[in-house]
Amino acid sequence: MTARVAHAEDLEAVLPVLRAARADSPLGVQLINPDSGALNELLRAWFGMENSSLIIAEVDETIVGLALVQQIDVNLFSDIAYLHIEALYVDNEHRRRGVGRALMHQIAVVAARCAGERVVTMPLTGARSEQRFLSGLGFVPAGSRRIAETAALLRRLEQPAGGRDKRVRGIDELIARRRRSRGLPETPPRGLSLVDLADRAERTDRADQADQDGASSSMQVNRDVQTRRPDSSATAIS
Repeated sequence: MTARVAHAEDLEAVLPVLRAARADSPLGVQLINPDSGALNELLRAWFGMENSSLIIAEVDETIVGLALVQQIDVNLFSDIAYLHIEALYVDNEHRRRGVGRALMHQIAVVAARCAGERVVTMPLTGARSEQRFLSGLGFVPAGSRRIAETAALLRRLEQPAGGRDKRVRGIDELIARRRRSRGLPETPPRGLSLVDLADRAERTDRADQADQDGASSSMQVNRDVQTRRPDSSATAIS
């Protein structure tokens, strides 16, 4: 399973997953028709917008999840730049297998690359499982949305799933709140810039993928050896 930023040639394969995400939306048929004939044109128009990115997750080259994100610059209603998640969706058959975490990892890297200090989302379905997923990654309520610091999110995603250190997380959040209350700028974890954190995350991704590829090759070789028939010259003659 891999997650990456999509290219224009991926859009056709994204449509079935996007339709499923629309069908899962709590807004209902009053606003959303999952089978809209204009969906292809709407997706391509959105993909071509400035500061928009489409992130996809694949299993065996089949798209099983997606995220739609937009970079929001400093404006009248925000004093910082941030990355807004328009939608984050994984199909039913591939949930609870790390696909959402992989998508969020790529989202955090995109946020760091565009100097977005926060990642902001409004949960698509509002389901309890979705709320737990976001809370587990450090997202906290911000009005009707959820918000997390990009640097803290990258740190959290470096840890194995289920291996969070609650004590360290509590200290980090306490320090962050104190700095905000004093009007001080945010301090990235370990003194690294967001770009440095993104570089490190992508290096780790490449190393993990290489390890997975190596393990897959080794398993295939073992299977080939186990299933290989013995040569006739090595057969004992009774």
